[in-house]
Amino acid sequence: MKKLLAMALAGVLMLGALSGCGGQSGSADSPSSGGNSGTKVVEVDFPTHWVGVSVNAPWFQERLAAFNEQYGDQIKINVEEIAGDQNYVDKMKVLYSSNSLPDAINTGGYNLIDSMKDQLVVLNDYIDDDFQKVGTDIAWEVNSRDGQIYGIPYTRQVIGYFYNKDLFAQAGIDKPAETWDEFFAQCDKLLAAGITPLSMDTADSGWVTSLMLGAMVGQTDSGEAFMNQNLPTDYNFPEFVDAVANIQKMFQKYTTSDAVGGAYENAASNFFMEETAIIANGPWMVSDFYDETLVEPGFADRVGTAMFPGGVMYNSGKIGFNIASKDPETLEATLTFVKFLSNEESQQRMLEITGDIPSMEGITSSEVKPLINEVIANGDAAAHCINDFQSLWYANVVDEISIQYPLLAQGKITPEQFAKALSDVAAKN
Repeated sequence: MKKLLAMALAGVLMLGALSGCGGQSGSADSPSSGGNSGTKVVEVDFPTHWVGVSVNAPWFQERLAAFNEQYGDQIKINVEEIAGDQNYVDKMKVLYSSNSLPDAINTGGYNLIDSMKDQLVVLNDYIDDDFQKVGTDIAWEVNSRDGQIYGIPYTRQVIGYFYNKDLFAQAGIDKPAETWDEFFAQCDKLLAAGITPLSMDTADSGWVTSLMLGAMVGQTDSGEAFMNQNLPTDYNFPEFVDAVANIQKMFQKYTTSDAVGGAYENAASNFFMEETAIIANGPWMVSDFYDETLVEPGFADRVGTAMFPGGVMYNSGKIGFNIASKDPETLEATLTFVKFLSNEESQQRMLEITGDIPSMEGITSSEVKPLINEVIANGDAAAHCINDFQSLWYANVVDEISIQYPLLAQGKITPEQFAKALSDVAAKN
C-alpha cells in the first residue's frame, strides 16, 4: 500500500511539473534571449560591406546602436560583415543562386534588382504617403520596375559643376551661365583673359567630359527622358548629335593639351592647380578643395558651385535597401529596421558623417562644408534632373566612349559617326 501511495504521489508531482513546463515553452509570449519578459525577439539577417575602412562604417555603427536602443527588446539584427563592395555583391549572387538571400541587403548602389527581383519583396503595400517622403520621385523610380517598388532609397547622386571665382572675375564674369550659348560666350571671355576654360578627359569613359555631354542632352524634355532611360540602344537623334558637336568644339578650343588621352586625375589636377576654370563633378570632390597637399591654402574659398545651363543637374536616386524576408513576422521586423536606416534623421547623419547626399529633398547641415549644401540646393532647384551615363548605359557603350572621344577631338570622325558608333555597340547586347 505504501509503495502504491508513493507511486501515485510521484505521478501527481510529475504531472504538475510537466504542466508547468508546457505552459512556459508553448506560450507565444515566452521571453527570448536579450528580450524583456513577455516579448518575443524577431531576428533579422543583414550582411553589410559597411565595415573596416568603409566611409559608411561609422554611420552604420551609430545607427545600429540607436536602433538597438529603441527596438532591441523586439528585434535582433544579425550583422554579417563582408569587406569590399564587390565581395559583397559576389556573395549576394551566390546566395541568390541557392535561393537563400538574407532578410535585407544593400549593394552600395549596384543594381541587383533586375537580376534578383523574383526573390525580392514587392514593397508597394508597405510604403505609405508619409514614408514616401524619404526619397524624391526619381529616387523611388530608380528602385522600381514597372511600377513595383523593390528598394527603399536613402541616398542620391547630385552633380553639377565647380568653377574658380577668381578666374571668372579676371575674365569679367560675375555669375555662372544660364544657357549653353552664354556658357560658350564665357569660355571665349576666359580664353581672351589667357585662362583655359575647361577640365576634360577621355580615358576611363571620360567621366568629366561625359558629364558635360549628358547635361547638354538633358536640357530638353525629350533629352531628359533619354538620360533617364535604362540601357538605351539608339543615340542617333538630334539632341545627342548636337551635344557631341559641342563636345568636339570643347576639345578643340576650350581645354588643356592633355585632355585627349588624359584620365580624371589629369582633369582634376588642372582644376586644383588653377590652370582651368571649370570642372564637372560631384560633391565628393569638395574635401579635395581643402587638402593642402593638392591645392594652395584658401583654394576652397575661391570655388563656386553651379547647375548646368538650362537648369540641368544630375539628381538621381541610387539603389537602396532590398528585402527578401520569407515570412510575415520577419518581414515586418525587417521593414522596421530598413525604414529606420532610411528615415530623415538617419539620412542627415549620413550626410554629416559620410558626405553622401540624402535621397530626401531639403536636408542640409551646418556640420558639412558649405559647398556641399550649395550642391544639394542646386539639385533641389533643378528644372531637369538626369541620371549619369555610367549607371544606365551598357558597359560596352561606356567603354566605347574612350575609343571614340580621341577620334572626335582630332576631327577624325563627325558627331553623327560618334552617335552611330555608340548605337552599333549597344545593338550587340
